[in-house]
Amino acid sequence: MALIEFEVRDKLAFITLNRPEKMNAINEEMVELMFEILAEVSRDKGVRACILTGNGKAFSSGHDLTYFAGERTQEARPVSDLYQVILELPRPCFAAINGICLAGGAGIALSTDIRLMAEGARLGWPQVKRGVSSVSGPFLLANLVPRNIAYEILFTGEFLSAERALELGLVNRVVPEGSDILEETEALARQVMKNAPLAIQAIKDFTVRARHLSSSDALRMGDLLFKKFVDSEDGQEGLAAFLEKREPNWKNK
Repeated sequence: MALIEFEVRDKLAFITLNRPEKMNAINEEMVELMFEILAEVSRDKGVRACILTGNGKAFSSGHDLTYFAGERTQEARPVSDLYQVILELPRPCFAAINGICLAGGAGIALSTDIRLMAEGARLGWPQVKRGVSSVSGPFLLANLVPRNIAYEILFTGEFLSAERALELGLVNRVVPEGSDILEETEALARQVMKNAPLAIQAIKDFTVRARHLSSSDALRMGDLLFKKFVDSEDGQEGLAAFLEKREPNWKNK
């Protein structure tokens, strides 16, 4: 049984954590597989978007703590590197948070661009209850919510309901009980995929990079990207389709 299932259907990649008997707890083999799969998604221009989810009742319960509790002969590649790869993936990336989503699993979810969460799912960073610190909480969570809110979540280790996660802006939508969260996420992903792939890639790249730039540099970069893509083949196709009142035919050029 593959620890991570990967398939591409009609230009949409599905990446599924597949260790349901362990609540999709992340071990070093899964981390390496994720790097390989995401590299393939990044290389393949036929892939327009990807969805991350989990099999069973959990998205992921986080790191497999049995690895950290014993003696380690070799240090695994850090999950923090995985967050960076997802953040910078040149494709829109969606999370279908189907169940419990904790610690490193929550970090993977928050690294994606758009997140949907099942009504009964829970999100949390319980590391303080285990005597360890967190990477994704102080970095990803604390950049998405006010610092005092992040501290309360991280210091107490208590879980957030889907409704509270939505209220805080951590997820885009809550999928009601009885609805299929993967179907809902796929529908949104395919809505996004109707738009120009290069323009989406440019917007994502600009958004990530602009956080580290001054206002003037960020605006200058945005202007350069606009001029580049308005003159691209797809930019001209989009304008022509608008004027001719037809659907555009994107060439990814």
